[in-house]
Formats: sequence, structure tokens, C-alpha cells
Amino acid sequence: MSSKVDATNRVVFALLGLLLLAAGSLGLAVALGAFGSGYRDSLVLPASVRSLPDDYPWFWWAVAGGCVVVALLALRWLLAQFHTDRTTRIDRTADARTGYTFVHAGALNDAAADDARTIAGVTDASAHVSHEPPRLHLRVDLADYADLTVVRAQLEDQTVARVRQAMDDENFPVDIELRPGASRTPGRSVA
Repeated sequence: MSSKVDATNRVVFALLGLLLLAAGSLGLAVALGAFGSGYRDSLVLPASVRSLPDDYPWFWWAVAGGCVVVALLALRWLLAQFHTDRTTRIDRTADARTGYTFVHAGALNDAAADDARTIAGVTDASAHVSHEPPRLHLRVDLADYADLTVVRAQLEDQTVARVRQAMDDENFPVDIELRPGASRTPGRSVA
């Protein structure tokens, strides 16, 4: 998923969660008599609201229209979940007359992450290739004792160099995100 979809999901679900929490808390407070026993013993819907569908024939059409709007919004949200900035393969074809060359992004991701994990002070690493234009995003979790300067130098000299060699492009863009102390692995020492 793209970061835009992730951010939208967080906001929508946080607002929905707050709304449901408020409604549930209000219902619990009424049931426990926080607003007096008159509210606790009353029906959920007053008689005027219960008879509304009988008095207005258009009521069910309005409900159906509201359901269609909710269904369309849900479908739009579902389709947005499938949108991602990641790619599965990278076209490295220089000349179609001599053949086609593709690099599988999963193999490049795994190789870059595995290579980064071999560096002293790195507790975990993950990578993914985004498309248009292709670019490798490498996320590296560091131990508390890791020297950022040394780790970064090794990533640039070792991992990035190997990625660019595999891509046969010395200017292939690689973004490195260093996350100091993001993951704690007890007992791991500097090699």
C-alpha cells in the first residue's frame, strides 16, 4: 500500500473508532442510569420515529439511497487498498532487438535486505522497489550500540554498490532509512 492510503486508513479508522467508542460509552451510561432512571427505562426509538416509515413512503427510498452511497464509498476504499507504489519487476531492456531483460523486484528486495543484515549493528532490514521511476527503499533497524556513521558507510559501499551492480546502473536510486534503536535484540554483539 502507498503511504497516502496508509495515512487515510489511519485517520478514517481512528475517527470511526472514536465515534463507536463515544456511542458505546453513551449507551452504557444511559443503561447504568447516569442520566436518570427515565432515560434508562425508555425505548431506544420514540414512537414518532418508529412510525416515520409508515407516515412517509419515501423513507425507504432515502434509506436505499444512503445504503448505495455507503456501498460506493466502501468500494472506493476497497479499491484504494490494492493501489501500491511497489512493483514486481523492473524492465532493464536496453534494446528490444537483442531481447528483453527484467529484474524481479522480490529477488532484489531480498538480496538487499539480506546484505544489509550482515552489517554489524543492524538488527533487521527490509526493502521494496517502487515503480515509475524504479527506486529501492531500504529500511534498516539498528541496535542501540550501532555506530550510524559506520553502518551508513558500509550500506553505501557494500549494499548500494551491489544493488547498482545487479541493476547494471551506477546511478540507480536507493533510499536508506536508518532507524536507531527501533529493534532491540538482546545478546547480539558487534562483530
